[in-house]
Amino acid sequence: METWRLLKDNITEPFMHFAVEEAVLRNVDEDNSPNTIRIRMLEPSTSIGIYQHPEEDIDVEYCKKNGIKIVRRINPGGAVYQDKGTFCYSAYFKKSFLKKLSVNSTTELYQIFGQAVILTCSDYGISAKISPVNDIAVNGKKIYGSAQLDWYSAFMHSGSFLINVNKEEMQRTLKPSNLKFIDKGFKNVKDRVLNLSELVSEKIDIDEFQNKFVKHLSHVLEINTKIEGLNKKELELAQDLYKTKFSNPQWTYSEKRNYSTILSTKVKSGVLILSLNLNYGVIKDISIKGDFLIASGEQIKSIENNLKNVNISKAYNIIDNSLLPEDIKKGIITLLKDIKKD
Repeated sequence: METWRLLKDNITEPFMHFAVEEAVLRNVDEDNSPNTIRIRMLEPSTSIGIYQHPEEDIDVEYCKKNGIKIVRRINPGGAVYQDKGTFCYSAYFKKSFLKKLSVNSTTELYQIFGQAVILTCSDYGISAKISPVNDIAVNGKKIYGSAQLDWYSAFMHSGSFLINVNKEEMQRTLKPSNLKFIDKGFKNVKDRVLNLSELVSEKIDIDEFQNKFVKHLSHVLEINTKIEGLNKKELELAQDLYKTKFSNPQWTYSEKRNYSTILSTKVKSGVLILSLNLNYGVIKDISIKGDFLIASGEQIKSIENNLKNVNISKAYNIIDNSLLPEDIKKGIITLLKDIKKD
């Protein structure tokens, strides 16, 4: 079996944490680092997906007043609140490893990694189930969420497990749109999620939990692990990314362009927000944002470029023939048809 690095760097500062995330992924892609599982925890903070704006899903003023840092991730998905009651991990690996897993589509990874989560819950006598697309739920409430990112020759799959997170603080910091819960039967964040600690009588030892999870993940992936630290290239790149990117407000609070038309809809993997400037039915500018899941960011950039200066009636075929996931294709086309009706 392959041996992967098990990385426990104990970095809890949010900006440096995400700098390390990108540094490891880049170095795996460039063959400077081995396939890796990184175990991680964060001090109280919020993060947004790469296709979001902070003010859309986070109470920015509350976070600023209470010293809760906000940072943009490099992977997709929705806004997340984390503290040391949350157990997180990331797996970085060469895409060639997908052949070993007999994976035809990277969306299958949500179920594969999810099996390790379900087995870990089982160790505590908890019956958990996969909640499409990327969550694990107990009694219909979310206990785990995940996201992933395609990066040239490498891939990153990340997951976050609620052990004993401060749900009151989570409720105060996050303010998702009503669309987020439209098919879930919940009205707010606190009622949507569940801590593992709420389900078991004994106090959960986080180190013990991590060890159980790594054991199950190693079994599911058919790998061994060996504890090693960050290498020199990763650390140098992470320090540079911290200074030039993640600690820079311009990275997280990217400038919002003005649009005359903004619509949103719920797709299978999240909320999709379509912003456009039109001129007699011709798309002059377009932005696709939201907390939906898509592994390749290049697909979003490509479709935005391909739709510029295109009449809405001709845009449907471009979208349909793109490499976008089917739920996102359907969502964009539906919103464009709504515009055309008006």
